[in-house]
Amino acid sequence: MYTAGIDIGGTNIKFGIFDDTLACVHTALAKSVRGDSAALARQIKYLIDQSPVKPDIIGAGVPGAVYRPSGKVNSGNLRWAGVFFGRTLREVTGLKVWLDNDAQCALMAETLEGGACCGLESVVYLTLGTGVGGALLINGRPYRGHDNAAAELGHFITHADGLRCGCGLSGCFEMYASAGALSRMAGGVRARQALDRAAQGDPAMLLAVDRYARELAIGVCSLYMMFRPQAIVLGGGVSAGGEILVEHVLKHVPSCYNLDAEVIRRALRLATARNDAGMRGAAVLAKMNLT
Repeated sequence: MYTAGIDIGGTNIKFGIFDDTLACVHTALAKSVRGDSAALARQIKYLIDQSPVKPDIIGAGVPGAVYRPSGKVNSGNLRWAGVFFGRTLREVTGLKVWLDNDAQCALMAETLEGGACCGLESVVYLTLGTGVGGALLINGRPYRGHDNAAAELGHFITHADGLRCGCGLSGCFEMYASAGALSRMAGGVRARQALDRAAQGDPAMLLAVDRYARELAIGVCSLYMMFRPQAIVLGGGVSAGGEILVEHVLKHVPSCYNLDAEVIRRALRLATARNDAGMRGAAVLAKMNLT
């Protein structure tokens, strides 16, 4: 049996086909479609049709809340409010679909052997990309809340009366810790380029990354104080910045909450699954729930 694992972001769709061992046998990348869920479903159907291996089931992660049991999806990054995308994707593809939050998918990938939180009981997972997603592992199990929509960590408030967020609130963590936030602080330079140039010693980019890292440290410290996890895992595109990002975050820990930086140093780690985490985790959840 083959499973399509799809990571639907606000910018790109990452598409993969996985075999029974979760080995990836095919990948594709496409631009994401915002606002039109039917067009997005047709785009995924096209990716399936173009694949040399046809999937039997689909697992997909979206940047937003997927409510159970209704299947309704709210996603600011995709400009969806009350969209039943799982049903639409089933109708367009004719396949069984498991739809979930993208960070929940990425967390599942990190619990596999070799993952950043394999074997741990309590984890806070953050995806730093177009938006900021979150997922929680509590007592060894994903914590989803009563309606499956828990851990929207990009939308807890870090700045009262701060920047207006796409979700409708102001001062959300996402507005200060997303890739877009880093780009804004870097004067319009793309987040990955800003991190690369900072690693090469560019003074302006070092300043931007440091400013961004302070915002990220505020969120990391707040989450640590709330959940006291064994690990806080940073995933998503910005985490590809690697150790320079971690070093700058740790630099700001004492100034944020007067915490011992060593406590956070032991807990803070980078995701290992990287770019395929969302795809692989979506495939894991599809296999768990549809077979």
